[in-house]
Amino acid sequence: MSIVKLDELEGAAMMVEDGGGTVTAMVSRATGMIHFLNDEYADEEAPVPSASGANGDYVPVPAAGTLGIGDGLILRFAATHMAGDQETVRDLFRDRNTEGFARLLEERSAGEAWEQFHEDATRTALQQWCTENGLQLAE
Repeated sequence: MSIVKLDELEGAAMMVEDGGGTVTAMVSRATGMIHFLNDEYADEEAPVPSASGANGDYVPVPAAGTLGIGDGLILRFAATHMAGDQETVRDLFRDRNTEGFARLLEERSAGEAWEQFHEDATRTALQQWCTENGLQLAE
């Protein structure tokens, strides 16, 4: 079972999400290496698989939102930890105002709670995805 690094897999899922359909990432079942299938992120050191996954040798990395670790995660955090600020958080992310969210976390002394929530949810989602795809997640 190939090992995939947590931070690399999270980064790939975020790039796929942010790419809006222009970024494809694939994980090699043999090596655990993540390959990007577009010019901006292409890895020159490794052979690039086809977008079809080369007969199951590669697994496509889903977008972060599909895994539940995109903007929806922030809204779930607000619902459970910042109930009085849910509408404000929703507005901040509709406007893509990450600095405003960071300021709000600081004002509410919720930064550490957010970091732990994000870390736990991300690890859980990526661990489940790896298990479903015959991969092993490593810190």
